[in-house]
Amino acid sequence: MSNTKYDYDVLEREYVSGDMSLRELAKSHGMSHSLVMAASTKRKWADKRNEFQARAADRAVDFMADREAMRRVRGEEIRDNALEAIDEAIFKLRADMKATHLVQRNGEYVEEPVYRLRPQDIVVLIDRMQTLFGKPSQITEERTLGISVDAGRLGADTLKQFIDATRGLGPVGGGASESPLPRADRTREN
Repeated sequence: MSNTKYDYDVLEREYVSGDMSLRELAKSHGMSHSLVMAASTKRKWADKRNEFQARAADRAVDFMADREAMRRVRGEEIRDNALEAIDEAIFKLRADMKATHLVQRNGEYVEEPVYRLRPQDIVVLIDRMQTLFGKPSQITEERTLGISVDAGRLGADTLKQFIDATRGLGPVGGGASESPLPRADRTREN
């Protein structure tokens, strides 16, 4: 029998903070499984591992919650800055609408408005910032064309084959390289 002294504190830390089994731990340190099992039972390694993993999970959740909170705060700051930019642009537009300069036309000086920032510039700015407020940056309209098929011209069998093929009921007609959908150019048998 060997008088080898093992450092059970090291073994305990390795087991509690890891995910290996007691058998794997014993094998990696050249120990008998029963010796490691006895130390584990005596020092309650399984309870310590459960507690360690629970604390680690709680800390991970706290860390993720903190990061999410920071992300949300940053999002609100960006939205506030966007609103300030829009407000400043509108204020500048109003000031620019009142600004004029003298222009010579037909030998005569006339006062003409100066447009530095145009209304459409503000519209473009607001459109670009819509996504910050959870709205689409563009609103699109989709139109579809409904198609009706003359059943008398195609025939009831062809329409049934088409319906079966589109419902995934398997190939109709030809070989493996042919489409399962019936062809409209085939002549109908009377």
